[in-house]
Amino acid sequence: MRKVLLTTTALVALGGVSAASALDIDGYQRMTYSSWDDTASTESGGANDSAMDSYTRLQFKHSVTGDNGLVASMFARINNGSESYEEIKLTGDFGSFSMGDFTSPGNWYYNSHKFNGTFVDDNAQTFTGVNDSAVASQLAATMDNITYESPNIAGFNFMISQGESGTTSEANPLEIGVIYSTTVSDMGVTLHTISSQADDSTGSAGDETDNIEYGVKVTSGPIDARYSYSSNEQKSAAGVTTNDIQTSEYSVTYKASDALTAGIIIVDSKDPKDTTDNPKLDETVFAANYTITPGLRLQASYVDFDYEGATNNSGSQTNLALRIDF
Repeated sequence: MRKVLLTTTALVALGGVSAASALDIDGYQRMTYSSWDDTASTESGGANDSAMDSYTRLQFKHSVTGDNGLVASMFARINNGSESYEEIKLTGDFGSFSMGDFTSPGNWYYNSHKFNGTFVDDNAQTFTGVNDSAVASQLAATMDNITYESPNIAGFNFMISQGESGTTSEANPLEIGVIYSTTVSDMGVTLHTISSQADDSTGSAGDETDNIEYGVKVTSGPIDARYSYSSNEQKSAAGVTTNDIQTSEYSVTYKASDALTAGIIIVDSKDPKDTTDNPKLDETVFAANYTITPGLRLQASYVDFDYEGATNNSGSQTNLALRIDF
């Protein structure tokens, strides 16, 4: 992370930033090569089963502390120059209130390595009717919300987010999450649960959603073991569950050294309510991150998958990436 003091820039000269302001800037850039072998075409026309991808993330952070101890902060993230997240947060002894599209239970309390992008996952396969990670969030995808997070109370924190779907939808998701962290002997243990509910977007579209997620993380020395389960339901206008994507995610990572972390992730997902296509995904990821030199890492992953659905697909994918952090 690099802190830049904006006291000599044109911004100050123009009066846009006070001379006392400081901005933390960090991020990373990643270049990825992917190659796969599967039964269904993943490229237009089936002419090519390889791809290269570039990804750049910039993050900007700033905070000020008042004489009363209240901390006001801002956060902005830009991904690849197009996707962005913004937030303003007030923090004190009461906990924190935020407005924006970054903080929410589903975006903070999860323990999924797949959702987190712990290992390189560019050009990832997508499969209809299933999920590739066990998360219940509906607010993580750049939807503005108002969020309250409690202070830590005997290892517990809870968070409530009310989303705003805009003028063309009545969905307005509500997410509630609880997380608990403790230490048992030499092991760190974290438990979490998240509930995410959204109304029908029009009142008659039949797209009301009711998601639930829970999980556990156990750490001991260099070993990190995790399990997550999610059930993402969609209901008709009459309140009947029409889809229920059930996903389990298991993972173990091992920090072999300060430079090398290796892991395995297993995901299985299905929708027993879809009796037409009967979608089901079994996926295993073998992956590693290796620090070549501070700030520069090599990332590698091998994905084996078997999907049954409207169009069956099975095979493997290999990813190699260079990532530089700043």
